[in-house]
Amino acid sequence: MKMETIETSQSKQIQPLSNNEEIMNLEILIAKLKGICHEIDPYSELALSMKERLVDIGIEEFNDPFALTNHLLFMTENAIEKLVVLKQEH
Repeated sequence: MKMETIETSQSKQIQPLSNNEEIMNLEILIAKLKGICHEIDPYSELALSMKERLVDIGIEEFNDPFALTNHLLFMTENAIEKLVVLKQEH
């Protein structure tokens, strides 16, 4: 279960994300991943804006085009599978 850190004036509290929030976050991630997958050419020099988009989704290694492509596909597949499970539970 994903957790969200809430900072208060006294301390940090960790609260679980609701299913709706997690579903929304996964849908946003999937949209970002799909956009990147449609636009990226991992075998050419990546533009700074593309590198920023990749870092935004947690990818920080860009030197190996094969690994980059596999990482994007793996992340997309995992996010879609998690989304399906959450929607079935909801």
